[in-house]
Amino acid sequence: MNMAETDNLAAAGLRGELKRGEPMARHTSWRAGGRADRAYAPADLDDLAAFLRATPADEPLLMVGLGSNLLVRDGGLRGTVVLTHWALRQVQVAAMEDRHGAIEAGAGIPSPQIARFAAVHGLVGAEFLAGIPGTVGGALAMNAGCYGGETWDIVAGVTTIDRSGALRERSPDDYEIGYRSVALRSIPPNPPLEKGGMSSTSAQLPPFSKGGSRGDSEWFVSARFRLARGDGEAS
Repeated sequence: MNMAETDNLAAAGLRGELKRGEPMARHTSWRAGGRADRAYAPADLDDLAAFLRATPADEPLLMVGLGSNLLVRDGGLRGTVVLTHWALRQVQVAAMEDRHGAIEAGAGIPSPQIARFAAVHGLVGAEFLAGIPGTVGGALAMNAGCYGGETWDIVAGVTTIDRSGALRERSPDDYEIGYRSVALRSIPPNPPLEKGGMSSTSAQLPPFSKGGSRGDSEWFVSARFRLARGDGEAS
């Protein structure tokens, strides 16, 4: 990245790292793939929102977490890859009114960490996430599952971000959920969230899109998992 690009990032209030011609082999579990035109690693959620606002509406964007389910062609990727694994890693326990508990998790956290976090806090139902090698965002995007469990079986709600950097709360009812597939229904958009609160990448719907001025692309940035209280050591 040259000095002019560094100045442009600072002028836009961005705090992340921008790279040109980034080898995607560094960001996939296959350790293969050509170069992305640009790669941006946001510092945090606010920085991600600022980057999206500063990016042209016709710029192709691809959100990437651990790259565990991503095969990149040798010719690389046009547009910008956003690397979210280190930025969206908040996790905390939230109380619920019934006998259940909830975990609020950033989309950049590896799914196995959620399984361990749940067990430590005496919550059961997320054990299957230990067998999913990707991030929470990737699990949300494809309804990942194993050992008889699927991600959206335990989702109480999600937070998304769009091309304008606006955050929205969505419920499972807002999505068509199937076997290894998730799609946003054609519904009126929820109003953006006020700044603040616990929200945190990563998965894009659809998986790769140019988006547009209407902000018709949304990405998962965090999830709220509803889990039963139980014996964490047994799970």
